[in-house]
Amino acid sequence: MDKTIIALGLMSGTSMDGIDASLIKSDGEENVDIIGNLYLKYDSELKNSLHKYFQKINSLDDLKVNFNEYQKLEKEITIKHSLIAQKIFKEFDIKAKIVGFHGQTILHKPKEKYSIQMGNGKLLSKLLNIDVVYQFRKNDINNDGDGAPLTPVYHHFLKKKLNINKPVLFLNIGGIANYTFSENDSFCAKDVGPGNCLMDTYINKTKNLNFDEDGKLASLGKIDKVLINNIFKKEIYNFKNKHSFDVKDFNFNFVKDLSVKDALANLNFFTAKFISENIKKNIKGEFLIILCGGGRKNKTLVSNLKNLLNNALYDIDYFNLNGDFIESQAFAYLSIRSLYKKKISFPSTTRVKNSVTGGEIIKSF
Repeated sequence: MDKTIIALGLMSGTSMDGIDASLIKSDGEENVDIIGNLYLKYDSELKNSLHKYFQKINSLDDLKVNFNEYQKLEKEITIKHSLIAQKIFKEFDIKAKIVGFHGQTILHKPKEKYSIQMGNGKLLSKLLNIDVVYQFRKNDINNDGDGAPLTPVYHHFLKKKLNINKPVLFLNIGGIANYTFSENDSFCAKDVGPGNCLMDTYINKTKNLNFDEDGKLASLGKIDKVLINNIFKKEIYNFKNKHSFDVKDFNFNFVKDLSVKDALANLNFFTAKFISENIKKNIKGEFLIILCGGGRKNKTLVSNLKNLLNNALYDIDYFNLNGDFIESQAFAYLSIRSLYKKKISFPSTTRVKNSVTGGEIIKSF
C-alpha cells in the first residue's frame, strides 16, 4: 500500500528571525519529493521580544517566573506559524495531511532531562484544521538520549536521493554546528560546536546587526593564533564528552577587548577550528563534505574550514537543493515518520539507548 503523503515542515532557528516552511511528499523512507519552500520574516518587535526573553531564561525556575510572558510569546509565534502554513498552501495550491512543528528552542538541557521548544501544537492544529506533530525531542530525552541532532535520518536519505556513492558528511551550520556522516546503509551524527551563534551574538551586541554578511568584517580582521589555541584547549577540555550543545554553552568574552574586525576574525576562526577538530577526531578516511544551513553563506568561515580540513567541500545548493530549507524539510519528513511510528533517533545520532520514534501527534477535529 502506498503510504506517500504530503507534509509541511516548520522551523524557526536560533537566529529567531523568522520561519522556514517546506512542503514535501514522502513515505518517510527513500521516496522524497520536495514540493516547495517559503520563508516568513518576523517583524522587529516580535524578534526583539523573543531575543530578550531568550536571554533571561537559563533554567526551569526562570521559565516558571516568566511563564505568563512565555505563554504570550508562544501564542504569537504559533499564530505566525499558522500564517506561513496558509501562505505556502496557497502558493503551491496544495494542502498537507500533517505538519511537523519544531517550535522555537528556548532551553536545551538533555542532561537535566528537558528541552524547551516554544510552540503550541494544539493551537496550531486548531488554526489549520490539520494533524500536527511537535515535541520531537521529548521521547528521545526520556529514553536517555540527547534530543539532538534529529535531522540525520533525513540527511541519510538525501544522500540516496542525490545518488552519491561516496561517504558523505553533511555539515549543518546553524546557531550550533552538527554533522551527519552517511556511508552505505549506516549513519552517525553529533553536534560539533558553535556554528553562527558566537559571531551573530557578538555582532548583534556591538553593531546591532543580525550577522556578518558573507563574513566580510571577519575577513578584514587579524587572527591571534596564540589566543585561539589557548581558548580552544580550554573549551575542548570542557566539552570533551559532550554530544549535544546549546548556544548558551558558548560566550565571546575572550574577544571583548579586541576591535570589532579582529573580534569577528577570531570568533570566525575559533568556530571553524572547533568544528574541524571535532570532525577530524571522529571521522576518518576519505569523504566529501556537503554544507547546509546559514553558515554556508559565510565565505570567511567556509574559507577557514577549507584550510583546516582536507576534504572536498560542496555547498548543498550545488546539488540543486536550497540549503536554507534542509531543516524545515527534515521536520516535514520526521512528521511522516512519527505518524507511521518509524524511528527518528538512534544510538548513533543522539546516544539514545535504543532507536525510538518521537513527536506528539495532535489530531484535528
